[in-house]
Amino acid sequence: MRIIGIIPARMESSRLPGKPLIKIDGKTMIQRVYESVDKSMLFDKVIVATPDMEIYHHVEVFGDVVLTSNNPLNGTERVFEAYQKLDKKFDFIVNIQGDEPFIKKEQLTDIISICNEPNKICTLVKKEKYSNNLERESIMKVVINSNNEAMYFSRSLIPYQSVKKNYLKHICIYAYDPTTLKKIISLPPSSLEKYESLEQLRWLENGFKINVKITNYDSFSIDTKEDLILAENYLN
Repeated sequence: MRIIGIIPARMESSRLPGKPLIKIDGKTMIQRVYESVDKSMLFDKVIVATPDMEIYHHVEVFGDVVLTSNNPLNGTERVFEAYQKLDKKFDFIVNIQGDEPFIKKEQLTDIISICNEPNKICTLVKKEKYSNNLERESIMKVVINSNNEAMYFSRSLIPYQSVKKNYLKHICIYAYDPTTLKKIISLPPSSLEKYESLEQLRWLENGFKINVKITNYDSFSIDTKEDLILAENYLN
């Protein structure tokens, strides 16, 4: 099975503009993500997908990069556009977030392990005991059914518990087969997606299944200046 890892990245960010090129302990965030994915040796190819020439020229120094259009694409749409520009076909596409500089090989191994028929869309979750951190809207929570399929994603704590126990925290890595990816990017925005600002709810509302694997490994995205401080502390 041939698998490609695609890392969407852009300079625009409402909370942390230009974050792909922000340095963490001397190395840019996008380079840290790329090298972590590439060194895992799990992919037949790894590329960065970006509309920004600054990122393009930076990445081509150390890795493979595809220039996408300047249209207001979301990350999933940018991944598919970059895939279409390649002259090779792959069985699965893994979408790795460009703001996850500490992504782990074990997480990538976990998601690849469920990239098979009949799974068309795959993602990861991690069991978490309640903490104040879980209340943050930037951390997505998930509920799944007995077949390890996602039932709902939310920025709120789900399921509701009067006595707070364990939750499933979403690890924002996705895998799709190319045919399914083409279908889901053509869907119009859905009502639940608009309520939660979560694109994956559009897929669920339209009847697509999202297969989930529980991982033991965590990572965190860099969305704010406070996150940058956490990242520096993590490395040190």
